This record gives sequence, C-alpha cells and structure tokens, in this order.
Amino acid sequence: MSKPNKNVNVKLDTKVIDGDSCEVLSIGKKEVGYIKPNNESKFDVIFGENIFHTKSIDEGVETLISQYHLHRG
Repeated sequence: MSKPNKNVNVKLDTKVIDGDSCEVLSIGKKEVGYIKPNNESKFDVIFGENIFHTKSIDEGVETLISQYHLHRG
C-alpha cells in the first residue's frame, strides 16, 4: 500500500541580508538557506555553514533543495 502524497509549501522570498538583496528559500515554515549574487555574475548559495557557487538562481534553488533533503535526517 502506498503512502498518499503530501503537499509541501516551498517559497522563494527576497530579503536584505548584510546589505545585499538575497533570495531566501523556505520549505514549510523552515528557512533552508539563501542565494546571493556575487561580483562575478554568479551566485553564492548558503546552506548553514556551507557555501556553494552556481551560475543561476534556478541552479541555486535546486542545490538548496537537494542539500535540505540530504541533511534533514
């Protein structure tokens, strides 16, 4: 017997963090991480103490979601 699918709210909001405009990803009521532009026309993805570098915001969102699922234990 399979489990029914659960709906999960995923939001991407814009906030100012350390003087920079960042995209903040929230899953449910938990803030997962944020994506901030850097000087090289790329993006820094911050998940806890980890920093990843991506070429686009979409790639940053995918990185945050995969890290969230990997570490949510």
